Amino acid sequence: MRRKEATHVHRRRHISNRHLSDKYYYAGEHETVTDIRLTQYNAETLHTTEIKKNTSSFGKLVDPNKINWFQVSGLTDSDTITRIVKEFGLHNLDAKDILTPQHVVKIEEYANHVLIILNSSYYDANMEIHSEHISLLVTGNVVITFTESNNPVFANTMKALESDMLNLRKKGSGLLLAFLLNTIIANLVETASKVEEMLEDIEETLLDIKSDQGNMGSMIQQRRHEYMLIRKNSQPLKEQFPKLLRTENGIISPDMLPIYNDLADQLQFVIQTTESCLEIISSLVDLYISNNDLRMNAIMKRLTVVSTLFIPLTFLVGVWGMNFKLMPELDWRYGYGIAWGIMFLTGILTWIYMRKKDWF
Repeated sequence: MRRKEATHVHRRRHISNRHLSDKYYYAGEHETVTDIRLTQYNAETLHTTEIKKNTSSFGKLVDPNKINWFQVSGLTDSDTITRIVKEFGLHNLDAKDILTPQHVVKIEEYANHVLIILNSSYYDANMEIHSEHISLLVTGNVVITFTESNNPVFANTMKALESDMLNLRKKGSGLLLAFLLNTIIANLVETASKVEEMLEDIEETLLDIKSDQGNMGSMIQQRRHEYMLIRKNSQPLKEQFPKLLRTENGIISPDMLPIYNDLADQLQFVIQTTESCLEIISSLVDLYISNNDLRMNAIMKRLTVVSTLFIPLTFLVGVWGMNFKLMPELDWRYGYGIAWGIMFLTGILTWIYMRKKDWF
């Protein structure tokens, strides 16, 4: 079992990796202590061990007869991250990309390597959306995953290894990469579908005028934020993904192309879902504003009805309130009761007239 994260997100690091340098630092929000695990497998065996960060050489741990999957959780130890990247043949600038969560999504193909920088989206138990910076490095029979936290992002991939799904343990590193990408893209599919579902629920609520719509504005704004996060994580990946299908370094063999084509289809589904979400959000904003106008009109209508009812009554009270000496009704024995009767009758007649005119 993966150890529980030492500390969670507390503050944003005021670190920038924008300038060229000999040394780069983690520029994200997570404070997870860097942890390394190595899973080695072939058709017969599967074994996972914890690796110390002060290991003299990570390359010496590689078994040439097995697939070697290094799982690096937590990017706070930038020195270790940089050392791993350099040991497996990449540049210091590649370490910068891995350590910078704000970096653009990209897929870089080298002669013997593939480096993928992307972001995953997921909902936690409290239905709060999160985005996590993930990097995948593949070279020969070595696959290295870098994640900001020690959340079990690739738990399903480990289960697939244990059950040897699709003969995963009998194939090369390209199939493991496909399973890792499938986990990330599946998270994007789930979050996009969830946002679309919640937007449709908001639409049903807004269409029901009698329902409580007090916090609909903030809910629409929250769903819009989630939509933008998913689109930011998926759109660039969709644009970069064809590079994997055209790779010529042998990591992805021709027999794996159907699986990668399926991943491309899933990405296309995410893009279509986000486009649908954009249309729904636009219509929801218009519907919310329209409902607010209708509620305001209803309030003004009620106030107008009340004001109209009191106009003739106010007239009568004004007349009888004048201080003229010759006002015979003031001396009538039943003048007070008659006045109340006239005002009551006037109010009733006014109300009946407005009802017949369908004013309310």
